[in-house]
Amino acid sequence: MANTTNFNWETPDDTDLVKDGAAAIRTLGSAIDTSLVDLKGGTTGQILSKTSNTDMDFTWIANDVGDITAVSAGTGISGGGTSGAITITNDMATTITASGDIVVGTGSGTYDNLPIGTTGQVLTADTTVSPYKVKWATPAGGGKVLQVVSATTTTSTTIASTSYTDTTLTASITPSSATSKILVIFTQTGSHGRTANTSAVGLKLLRDATTIFDIGGGGIQSDYVEAVGSTEIQRRIVISGSYLDSPSTTSATTYKTQGRVYLTTSSGTSTYQQSSTPSSIILMEIGV
Repeated sequence: MANTTNFNWETPDDTDLVKDGAAAIRTLGSAIDTSLVDLKGGTTGQILSKTSNTDMDFTWIANDVGDITAVSAGTGISGGGTSGAITITNDMATTITASGDIVVGTGSGTYDNLPIGTTGQVLTADTTVSPYKVKWATPAGGGKVLQVVSATTTTSTTIASTSYTDTTLTASITPSSATSKILVIFTQTGSHGRTANTSAVGLKLLRDATTIFDIGGGGIQSDYVEAVGSTEIQRRIVISGSYLDSPSTTSATTYKTQGRVYLTTSSGTSTYQQSSTPSSIILMEIGV
């Protein structure tokens, strides 16, 4: 007897007697019946699945392919198909072009990337910006103190002139925004006197070369003293003031005080930071 190559089923040899054919056919049929037994049965819609690596070892299972007959691409998606391996692509992957980009709506069913802002900026709603309606912007200060600069001088400075002259009290600040306010607070020490019965001085505050606060109210009498019948007056002074300025710039800005005497006659004179008594100035940037 000979056997088949793949499944080793027994078949008659070419030289077998005819009388042995029926038995050989029964043997072959039984072998085939046994090998194909796993293909028997199943119900409508089931499919064959391998049970193990053994030849002809199958089982019937429910069809898990599903009933999808086509995949169509919607808004923002490309690709699709009705058979085979289907690929779809979301164009969000190409909308984002750099680190920090964010996707914002630009209309009904449309969007675009908004590039990242700069360090410290915040995302702000702005309906005037087309088509995003949002933007990156520096946060509003809202009355917050953004920076503080202070300076002190002890340099004794004598002014014996009716023209305004620097007292050496000065400080500079560079505003971070052109809309910021600068609050100036100062304390000026000094003295003035005459060999007469009256003495007066004027003091004012300047931003660069511009007078912004005349403590004498447009005159020169920021401090005035009179002693009827006296032949000489000497007076120690401390003049303090504050002023909220709007420099409207982001360039370095200098604030300083200047003083002058009311009269130079009768040895009229004034001295600031006399005996090295300190004068001070504080500049505060206020966000608006």
